[in-house]
Amino acid sequence: MPAIDTVGDHQFIDSSGRVVNLFDLSKDKVAIVSFMYTACGDVGGCPLAAAVLQQVDLLLNERPPLAERVSLVSVSFDPERDTPTHLAEVRERINPHTNWYFLTSTAPESLQPVLADFNQPVAKLWQEDGMWSGQFRHVLKVFLLDPNHQVRNIYSTGFFNAQLVLNDIETVLLEMDKQTAVNQRP
Repeated sequence: MPAIDTVGDHQFIDSSGRVVNLFDLSKDKVAIVSFMYTACGDVGGCPLAAAVLQQVDLLLNERPPLAERVSLVSVSFDPERDTPTHLAEVRERINPHTNWYFLTSTAPESLQPVLADFNQPVAKLWQEDGMWSGQFRHVLKVFLLDPNHQVRNIYSTGFFNAQLVLNDIETVLLEMDKQTAVNQRP
């Protein structure tokens, strides 16, 4: 699986209110990064991402050595409503079994660099009277990052299922292990 792009490090607030960096959460791990907001009503969008990631979480839980090498990361682009407290409630309802982080930011403006880095367009939908509808226009994108922070796959509605993600995680880790073995030869 060739690298598609490389992303930089970004700072977030996790569901416990701590400031965290993407690279710290994914250090030496494969990361599955989704952008979402919890008020999304598009069944083919954020709810689909959450459902598939729940399945990935369960599959990883059945394989602890693999689970230790993976981080699931859900980043909300709606920090006004998806506060750390709200994300903690969402996390508690989902009850993940593996390393699954729910992240937000202090303000919408602080998310712009990460959204641009991942090429994840997001826009508020406005009503005719100029009031915000409470919804966002966005495309479901979920990113597979290798331990070197290279994007190795981007999943969207038509090609996003738990078994495919798990297969890709294993492929990337096998490639990384093989490269490590080659580098360690005398």
